[in-house]
Amino acid sequence: MLLNKMKPLPTVLTLLLVSMMLWNIFLHMELEKYKPQIEAYLPEDIYVAVGSTIELYDNQVAWTGIREGYSFNWDCPVGENLEDRFSITGKEEQIGEYPLILTIYDYNVNKIMTLESTLHVVDRVLEEEYSVMNMGDSLSNGREWYRTIFYLSDGQITFTGTRGWTKYGHEGRSGFSAEDYLNPTEYLEEGTSEGIHPFYDPVQEMFDWNYYKLYTGKNPNVIQIFLGTNGLKDDPSDTVEAIAQMIKNIRRHDKDIPIYLVNPIYWADQEKIGSMVRPNGTAFLQGEFKNRCDRRIMKLMKAMDKKFGHMDGVTLIPLALMHNSRDNFNSDDALHPGEAGDQQFGDVMYSVYCGTFES
Repeated sequence: MLLNKMKPLPTVLTLLLVSMMLWNIFLHMELEKYKPQIEAYLPEDIYVAVGSTIELYDNQVAWTGIREGYSFNWDCPVGENLEDRFSITGKEEQIGEYPLILTIYDYNVNKIMTLESTLHVVDRVLEEEYSVMNMGDSLSNGREWYRTIFYLSDGQITFTGTRGWTKYGHEGRSGFSAEDYLNPTEYLEEGTSEGIHPFYDPVQEMFDWNYYKLYTGKNPNVIQIFLGTNGLKDDPSDTVEAIAQMIKNIRRHDKDIPIYLVNPIYWADQEKIGSMVRPNGTAFLQGEFKNRCDRRIMKLMKAMDKKFGHMDGVTLIPLALMHNSRDNFNSDDALHPGEAGDQQFGDVMYSVYCGTFES
């Protein structure tokens, strides 16, 4: 009985210590909300063809809540480490592989992170002719970059599809998301219906590559998927899984056809995002703002790399890192770049083709 009465009881000091520990944990959790965050992505391989220029923009390789709080240093035996980007124009004497290292520092020059890649300077000459079928949204709908790539390749790369022109055919549909291609989605352009897109087999009720080829008579050497701008969300899993389902259905019938996935580009600045309007005068990008849109692109890039980066027969084209989203848009359009943008599209895609078509 006496021993039981002598058992230690919580003291004021113990309670005080526990309270302080809990407060410390809570305080750290609150401070974490306001701590500057940074996310970055650099693919394992970067390609530049002789005669083409590619640029990696600091603010697109990395996303951060405080853009002015970080410095970027590019280290490579070739190319230029510029104020806001890494830039290189491929030269014949540079053909080969080089380590490309990006180090990011905070405003006190403390090293935050290091990213490494291999830069491939590749010959622009292709040994064969290639037919590419590009499936996408408005960024693929009759854009000038098809023609740019055709001329860069001296006519060795042509594009095919049920839309567009003979050598610049395509399957680009404005407003389409990756999920639209998995479903019986009707396509309207300027008020005229083209019916349900040709990848959807009404008998099997699914996206089917073999049905597309039989229905259209198209039989390309290469498939390219350029989707993700429409349906862009904080969680990119719907887009990634939709593209994964397309690839799975393509592989049912064609085990070896090369498949290229293009990362959707960053949008223009807030002035252009906010000023876009529909024909009826309502906001086109209602409630959207630049920093959140940028983070969504970053998350989508990283999710696609995780899902497809090491998948056999699939190559990622990191266009989002290499398109000048600051300068390439017209004043009233935050989504569709002008002529300079199409030139960058062409240089980036063609460089990846030259480095991977024959590997």
